[in-house]
Amino acid sequence: MSSGLPQSSSPVLLLVHGWALGAGSWQSVCRLLPDYHCLTPDLGFFAAARPVEIPVDRPVLAVGHSLGFLWLLQQLPHAPWRHNCIGLLGIAAFSRFARAEHFPEGVPGRLLQRMRQRLPENPHAVLQEFARQGGRELSLPHTLVAVDSLLQGLDWLATWDGRESLHQWTGRVANLAAQDDQIVPALLSNRCFNAQQCHWLPEGGHLLPITQPQACAHFIQQFLPETPYH
Repeated sequence: MSSGLPQSSSPVLLLVHGWALGAGSWQSVCRLLPDYHCLTPDLGFFAAARPVEIPVDRPVLAVGHSLGFLWLLQQLPHAPWRHNCIGLLGIAAFSRFARAEHFPEGVPGRLLQRMRQRLPENPHAVLQEFARQGGRELSLPHTLVAVDSLLQGLDWLATWDGRESLHQWTGRVANLAAQDDQIVPALLSNRCFNAQQCHWLPEGGHLLPITQPQACAHFIQQFLPETPYH
């Protein structure tokens, strides 16, 4: 997809984190891509949401981990940066998460509903269970100040459907996934992306920006110019 932007414009990396994570989950990946400007918005699951200003005069490579990819698909139809986006990359991603009548590969709604019921009563237990299932014990803040945002994130997972947005996108698409991901199984990945778009790791679980930052950085690098242009 041609953006029409001058080749003197250096690409910007827009990195959007997943549910129950924050912008800091990209820290190790960003360190491995020092030649590129990384924009890491925070969706506000542990603190106040922090948007970022996405340039419309430079190429943007949009990368979403898990819910972050679905968030990008929600923004895409009306995003000012759509026309300078050089690619959409998912990491442990999906275009729809919840099961539906014509989407049997999705996650059963009762699992999300159970998390919704438990989260206000014992958020640490829910989040630690999610992290363990994702493949890594995480250090969580002692006081959670954004339970409402976490609940909203579960609503997004239950209701958002980005399949049409992805279908309408004519640019490059790829997804990096792990074969041992217990949250987004291979069946769901393969329903959302075709065989050419899927790149597989043998292990790493669901939290790949944290468990496999080098693999994530290498995956992103494949869609960037070999030598950053400035």
